[in-house]
Order: sequence, then structure tokens, then C-alpha cells
Amino acid sequence: MRSDKIEQFLKLADQPFSKTFEGRTAEDRALGAQLLLSEVLEYVIHGLGVIPHFQGTELRDPNGIQYAIGESPPDRKEMLDGLADVAYTMFWNKVKFGIPLEEAFELVCDNNLSKFVHLSGWSGEIGALSEEKWDLGMGIEWPSSVATVTIVHLEGEHYAVGKDQTGKVRKPSSYRSVDLSPLLS
Repeated sequence: MRSDKIEQFLKLADQPFSKTFEGRTAEDRALGAQLLLSEVLEYVIHGLGVIPHFQGTELRDPNGIQYAIGESPPDRKEMLDGLADVAYTMFWNKVKFGIPLEEAFELVCDNNLSKFVHLSGWSGEIGALSEEKWDLGMGIEWPSSVATVTIVHLEGEHYAVGKDQTGKVRKPSSYRSVDLSPLLS
């Protein structure tokens, strides 16, 4: 699996990334934790049909967990070890259950890029838009959690991106969920 489409996503989202191993900001680490754990819990809860419990409390909502920045700085060794273990267990599940993971990964990468509204022939402003312009003249609507809509320019094209207060990219009304059903047969 390649990361070029993820790099494209991060560029479009104006979310800095590094080609060298570093801990980044506390906010970046909290977002990384949120994204990783919510997707793992989605697989566990909705995919495997297993309800985890934490100290007697059922975890039924993959997005129901809140994240606080710890007092300790990131530990690069533990980051590497932990993520390698996540990758190992991810591939263990792929092999154990015969999941077409690589094919699904490509479809999900392409679908995630559709969270950015392509603005063919855009001649308007670049940067943050005032809220009355968020429809982009195309009738686009954004979830109520969106705090900013920004026009970005990448590789000769313009895109609109809506983000919430944490910097997470949110889906515009033009977004359609990925169709993985062809991989299920």
C-alpha cells in the first residue's frame, strides 16, 4: 500500500506532514489518536460485532471517545512500535478473514479525496471564505460542525475544504460514501 494519495489529502487539507520521523504538535497527535482509534473501534464494533468494555462501560460509538493531550512528550520508539503492532494486527485480520484490504484501501483513498470539492475553472479567491460563500455557487452544504471552508490550490487545480474546530476534514453534501460491495463477493 502506498501513501501518495494520503500525502495529496494532507496537502489539500493544509495539514502539515513530515518526510522524517517527528512527533509534530500536540494537536496533530490528538487528531492522529482520534482518527486511528475511531477507525479501529468502527472495525471492532460494527465490523466484528464485538462491544468492548472499559472499566464496566460499553463502548458502542467509535466517535464517542474524547482525547486530551498528555503531559509527556511523544515517545518515538513507542510510536513506531505501537503503529507497527497496529499494522501487524491489521494484516493478521486481513489474512485471518480473507479481507481484500489492498483493493479496499485504494478505493477508500480515492473516496477520501472526494471530500474536497473540485472547483473547475475557479477564478475566485484563495483562502478562507466568508460563511455566505460556503455554497461555492454550486449549492454545496456543509455539516454544522464545519468551522471553516477554505479554497486551496494544488497542482493547477482549486478545491474547497471544510474543517471542524479540530482541523478534521468534513464531508460536503457532494460527498458519497465509498462502495466496497464489489469486493464482498
